[in-house]
Amino acid sequence: MKIAVASGKGGTGKTFFSTNLFVALRQAGKEAMMVDCDAEVPDDALFLPGSLLEEKPTEVICPVVDPDLCRFCGQCSRNCRFNAITCLPSLHYVKVHEDFCHGCGACILECPFHAVQESRKAVGRIQLYELPGFASGKRKPDLIVGQMQEGEHSPVPVIRHAIREALSWNPSYLILDAPPGSTCPFVNTVNWADWVILVSEPTPFGLSDLRQTVRILREMGKAFCVVVNRADIGISDLSDWLAEEQIPVLAEIPYSQEIAATYAEGRLAVKDIPSVNSLFETMLDRISEYENCSCKR
Repeated sequence: MKIAVASGKGGTGKTFFSTNLFVALRQAGKEAMMVDCDAEVPDDALFLPGSLLEEKPTEVICPVVDPDLCRFCGQCSRNCRFNAITCLPSLHYVKVHEDFCHGCGACILECPFHAVQESRKAVGRIQLYELPGFASGKRKPDLIVGQMQEGEHSPVPVIRHAIREALSWNPSYLILDAPPGSTCPFVNTVNWADWVILVSEPTPFGLSDLRQTVRILREMGKAFCVVVNRADIGISDLSDWLAEEQIPVLAEIPYSQEIAATYAEGRLAVKDIPSVNSLFETMLDRISEYENCSCKR
């Protein structure tokens, strides 16, 4: 089962929830793996420190034009959906704009003179970690972290690389810690998931961003539910809207200074706070119930 943990905005407790959910699954004897898909600012390894098994570069196709073969026909520019190639035939000028290029390779296929050739460039990396206490002895990763290279414009290639790597190990449970927000990195993460858990908070911004995220997931046809973090503070509008929309609530996590202090110190609440451990154990039971039913709304 592939579970994406997402949020419409940052600061809702998504990383807190996803790391503790992963550890709760492992403590329950489940074969689980986790991927940090927030490739711009990954931080799951701060809470799940382990031994680095391997690091793999993430590369994308980057077309290069051979000036000796190019006839400046403009075919490459016309076929680029992303306006990543400028061709001025009268000036015998052609240029590939790497920041706009998505590496689809259409320009390479369409060039009648084979002047556009394939090269590759690194846009980031993924790191495979083995976690203490969970090691299987088979050098199998427990945590995969995607890290976008500084200066790149999109983390999506790194996210795809990290998830494909995780799927190659075929874990029973795969937790995808999605980037915050509802843009392309979020969509490309949850697209792989069987089920999405949205972590929200009872604030006006939390409700506004949750509405937008729910709308996207419904358009994608994704099964989802909501976890309300710091549920006992803020406004009641969130719970009223969830009830009105008939959106299933997996759990409500109360505000706790003890939880906040544990998180601030980089510790896991399911290990250090018995009440939180019990809460996540109950959630695992509900996840098992959801696993074989339709949660689409």
